[in-house]
Amino acid sequence: MKTLKKKQTILALILVFVVASCSTTTTEEEKDARIPVRVENTAMHTVDNTLEFTGIVQAYEEAHIAPAVPARINRILVDVGDRVRKGQLLVEMDNTQLFQAQVQLDNLKKELQRLDTLLQAGAVTQQSYDQLKTQYEVAKSNIENLATHTQVRSTLDGVVTGRYFSDGEMFAGTPGPVGKPAIVSLNQIQPVKVFVGVSERFIPQLRIGQNATVRTDVFSERTFEGRVSRIFPTIDRASGTFRVEIAIDNRDESLRPGMFARVSLNLGEEEVLLVPALAVMKQTGSNERFVFVVEDNTARRITVQPGRNFDDKMEIKSGLTPSQKLVVTGQHNLIQGSEVVVTETGTAEPQSTQSSREML
Repeated sequence: MKTLKKKQTILALILVFVVASCSTTTTEEEKDARIPVRVENTAMHTVDNTLEFTGIVQAYEEAHIAPAVPARINRILVDVGDRVRKGQLLVEMDNTQLFQAQVQLDNLKKELQRLDTLLQAGAVTQQSYDQLKTQYEVAKSNIENLATHTQVRSTLDGVVTGRYFSDGEMFAGTPGPVGKPAIVSLNQIQPVKVFVGVSERFIPQLRIGQNATVRTDVFSERTFEGRVSRIFPTIDRASGTFRVEIAIDNRDESLRPGMFARVSLNLGEEEVLLVPALAVMKQTGSNERFVFVVEDNTARRITVQPGRNFDDKMEIKSGLTPSQKLVVTGQHNLIQGSEVVVTETGTAEPQSTQSSREML
């Protein structure tokens, strides 16, 4: 009897040991099934809100020089590349009409003087004198008008960029190579300008006179200082942006129309939520961006709205808040509800980021 009880006791102990072993094995398997991840606590960062744009350097002002009436060209006094000043004589037109008009004016002047003497003697009426005086004033005005058309002058300080006729040719007043009637074309390149398209959400932060920095591929090691010289009042429907003019002094005339330029506008500092760019994933077949955060050792998928890029960081405009545990390593192995084990927790301390990128 005692032997039977002893056997039963031994069997019971063996059963307890087996059950305990199975329980331990199950716990270890469950622990091994959890996915290891590294997380980082999300945080706000202070950044310089710098917008960057690309554009083409343009002349600050263009002028297509031509007389108002068709005539033969006597002499063109400038050529392509010449510097000119405002008011400088550029083209002399045929002065035959001017000479004839001057002869007519001289004759009218003599006749008017003669009638004035007769009027004083009572030999002619006041009406006759007034009629001749009116003819004289009209002829004088015609002379001034013809002189303007005969001597064509520069309307700005600049450089000659086009010459389309030779001396002695007839100017008919029809549109030429530039699409407008012109004997010569001028560009003002002190200053020059660049147009950029600024998103409507940044317009309230812009003001006339605001500083801008301009760089070019030609002068890669040099920066040029510019300023906001004009903000157009209406939005471009096609691009959804406002046209903004940036003026650059260009005193040494290094910048030339047609050069490719990069413009930076600093709108001041702002607080934004930045995360490692590699933590943000893209849904296959769509533009959806998402991340994983850890809550109670469980992965939760969150759709986010990305913003600008800051080196290896990305702005998150919506979807995340500070102090969440963002998965930064191991996120590609997760799905919604995955059990995780955090192997390391980093803290993204608030810091100042020097520049942002919004290429437009």
